[in-house]
Amino acid sequence: MSARFEPRVEHLLAALREGLASEAGQAARAELGLSADASDRDVARSLVQILSAISVTDAARRPPESAPASADVQPPRGEDELPELASLSGVSADSSLVGRVEAFGRDAIPVEQVEELPTLLGLLRGGTLRQRRAVLRRLGELWEELSGRDQRSVAEALASLRDVEIEAELAAARALVGGAVGRQARAEREEWAKLVTDLIPRLDRFWDGQTPVEPIADLPGDRRAHLLLHARDLPDVVVAHLCAVLDGHDGVSSREARRELLESLRFAGDPRLVPTLVELVDSGSSDIALDAVRVMRRIEDPRVVPALSAIYERSVTDAAKAVVAGALGAHGDRRGLDYVRSLLDREDSELELLALEALETLGGKEDTERVAARLAASGAAAQAVATLLRVGDRRALRPLAELEASTRVGAIRGAIEDARTAIVARLELRGEDIREEESRAIRLDAEERPRTSFGMRFRAFRLYAVGVTLIAFGALGAGIARLERAGALRAEWGRPWIVVAMTHARKRRHAQALAAFRRAIETDRALVERNPLVVRQLAQTFLRRAEQVERDGRHDVARGLLGEVLDLDLRRAPSAVRFELQRRRRALQRAS
Repeated sequence: MSARFEPRVEHLLAALREGLASEAGQAARAELGLSADASDRDVARSLVQILSAISVTDAARRPPESAPASADVQPPRGEDELPELASLSGVSADSSLVGRVEAFGRDAIPVEQVEELPTLLGLLRGGTLRQRRAVLRRLGELWEELSGRDQRSVAEALASLRDVEIEAELAAARALVGGAVGRQARAEREEWAKLVTDLIPRLDRFWDGQTPVEPIADLPGDRRAHLLLHARDLPDVVVAHLCAVLDGHDGVSSREARRELLESLRFAGDPRLVPTLVELVDSGSSDIALDAVRVMRRIEDPRVVPALSAIYERSVTDAAKAVVAGALGAHGDRRGLDYVRSLLDREDSELELLALEALETLGGKEDTERVAARLAASGAAAQAVATLLRVGDRRALRPLAELEASTRVGAIRGAIEDARTAIVARLELRGEDIREEESRAIRLDAEERPRTSFGMRFRAFRLYAVGVTLIAFGALGAGIARLERAGALRAEWGRPWIVVAMTHARKRRHAQALAAFRRAIETDRALVERNPLVVRQLAQTFLRRAEQVERDGRHDVARGLLGEVLDLDLRRAPSAVRFELQRRRRALQRAS
């Protein structure tokens, strides 16, 4: 093998020639990021896939000067032209700045080379998952060097982002800033650390046989989601426990419980899970395998692409190939693009959703019109909006605006607002002009509300003030009664019902809180959806009540509650709660 290759590739070739038991084999494990006790099968498979991708397997058997030139694969001309191992699976299809920053291949621009703050913030709003993660890390490195004005700009941008995919990086970046955003982030971090501290002794008791209940499954759904969204910060002992449960070695978790845990890890992004995930794909059922692929989609690790490539080549069902193609697309491998596009022509609603999901990472401008056509389908509208957000083409702005004008579903309108922001950010990064009519949001006309006389408004306000005072002094029953009378006197006023709902929710009277929240939404939906404290309590109340009725076996009621709350604009609710609401609804839909 020619010395023109990088030393780390030489190590891989030596391991292939000399065997995995040799010293070169141990070095290969380190180069591939595998543990010393990784099975020879995993190491060999990764070796062959990576080396075949750069067409050097044949060079390991004969001198390079005797190797014939290929029309498809040209021999490397020098060490500086050798592609990175992480980029062997493909290159970005976008040659603009937004496509080249943190893309795959030798033309990529590292985020470390981006100096302008507006560019970084634009990538944060409209970039890919890989780009957004890199930008957040970069902002953390630059924080102390930024001026006070720039720090305020960053803080505002971080506060406006509500992306569960980058929750761990967002939390770390927010903890650096001052004000309410930083205080809340640090408080949530302390809550997470306490959760981990309390969990470890429970894990010890579980494995010692002192308790038959798996501790993580026993956590409330939103607390489990909060724990696992930050899985990369978990101690090794907790990750080892997670892997053991996923493998079925704990002896108590049912198949459905293991799948719920796997779904909760969807956005974890922890490389320590890769060996277990590959095993699940190899030996698990089809549904568990696809959930494992979705977890791998968001893990940045050199072992992921070879594993996904092997899975894609042996997948036989349309659903499996679509999910794996989307996962490969997240790592720069676009081999499944044409196949995924063909699935949109099928008259199958499930395949349509999976194809739209895959196009989040694979799609380009040429897919905009086909995806936008799905906005009219109620079952596919939300996924189509998410796909258009990632494609980032200006032609999507008009159909998104038309949908925004025609729907009263808060969740859809919130998703459209996020999509518009991301598309405009990508256009600015490409140097395109933004017309005002394209970037302007369309607002629904206000509903006609009954007009209350001044005297009635005064009586309602007096009852409201007395009710709030009574509640503050602990007279809950009397206070709630007065607030309900205030709400009845002034039909357009939602604030009394919000106070009633919040009071019931704090006392964990979830059924009573639901009724009051519904009255508040009917009266003034915008007031509810725009208040972070109210939305947080509302989302938690619906989740807790859904958990209660699900435990009672009333799955239809639980599905209805989750569907009702997920129709609201929950962007201001905690990411863990939003994630758990969506995960639990998927689980209940699957069980129906």
